[in-house]
Amino acid sequence: MSQFKNSCNDTPVTSLTMSVPVLRHPHVYHAFISYCADADTSHARTILDSVESRGFTCCFAERDFLPGECTSDVVVDAIHCSKNVILVISPASLQSEWSKFEMLMAVDDSHQRNNVCLVPVLLGGVKVDDLPPPLRPLTCIELMDDFRNTDDIIQAISKPEDTWESLLPVGNLAHGFAWGYYYGYLKIILPDLDKTVRQWRRVNNAEGRMSEKLFLFFPQSCRCRDSIADESSLIKHRGHLPIITKDRAGIIERQYKNTIYSVTDDNGEDYFFAGEYIGVIHTMFEMEQNATTGLQTREKYVQSMRFYLTLKRILDTDPECSKKCKIVFYKDVNNSSDAMPRLICNEIKNQLRKESSDDTTVCMTPFNSPFPSISSPDFARCSLKSSSSTNMVKSEPNIYREESGKTKSVERG
Repeated sequence: MSQFKNSCNDTPVTSLTMSVPVLRHPHVYHAFISYCADADTSHARTILDSVESRGFTCCFAERDFLPGECTSDVVVDAIHCSKNVILVISPASLQSEWSKFEMLMAVDDSHQRNNVCLVPVLLGGVKVDDLPPPLRPLTCIELMDDFRNTDDIIQAISKPEDTWESLLPVGNLAHGFAWGYYYGYLKIILPDLDKTVRQWRRVNNAEGRMSEKLFLFFPQSCRCRDSIADESSLIKHRGHLPIITKDRAGIIERQYKNTIYSVTDDNGEDYFFAGEYIGVIHTMFEMEQNATTGLQTREKYVQSMRFYLTLKRILDTDPECSKKCKIVFYKDVNNSSDAMPRLICNEIKNQLRKESSDDTTVCMTPFNSPFPSISSPDFARCSLKSSSSTNMVKSEPNIYREESGKTKSVERG
């Protein structure tokens, strides 16, 4: 914990000190306070003073991070070393790249612990429906203008630990779905996929207009259409990669077939891709439609995020598969008909730039572990409408890779 300054809490301790939970390894703070420094520092500091006046110890970036070390790794370390994370959420934080990164890291750490340790505190008229989907099932605190209900925050970080299963009455679907999808499908079709893609684009004169990767589309709603061409008239079915035949689970010569599509960009040029939806998540969409399954919409969002995080960790351990696919998470509600084609074109062009430069370097991540095949869901701005082309290739919520290969960090704010 050398990244943090030692903070001394000299504030008076009230009679509620006896209810302060004892911290055990690896926790050295009762709470990490996440907030938008550009807009919400005064509110966050009031929350800090109120919480620490009751004997709790908090990690507060403005006070506890050493100058010049407010980086992604320090934030991840602080979250991991905190028993709870108080998320101060305002309209500004929902637009802040850094705040969204902290939300993502807090959700990821919470799921790794299997502990519901997140306390969303809403400011400025933010409602539950405005929150990123993984936070919506949680109990939120709407902070009053006069801060009279800060005791609610105290109670939230003092309560006994809950597991995520307590919020998931139908059980942890995500874990089984992710492992089943990996062993039952990806592990079979990905090892030689880049070779067959190269062969197809050579035969069909698609050099320079088709990535070697398989694009796996992850709609936020979990609704998977029968064909990606159903998304837009600018997307067309063009054929299939060679069929893979394998004896499996009693089925002799079971066949696996991947589809090729074309997509037309804004300049009228056609690009090609091997692509499909992550079909297993459609089960969650269908369960949501059937009341007898007990899967509610908010729970579906939690399950889908757990699926994403679990699959990410699985692929982290298998570079052979992870470097041959690209998971594209997107918001699929209320988008224009040209939004999906624009998203796909941008993804293809980004991948072609990396392939043409033989970019095999590992993107910088807070976990120091490579997962270049996965784009993390951009919680507050994952709509297709925001996928306009830029000069920067996004690899993580707080890290950008320029076309030259250099990286750039988003400043805290």
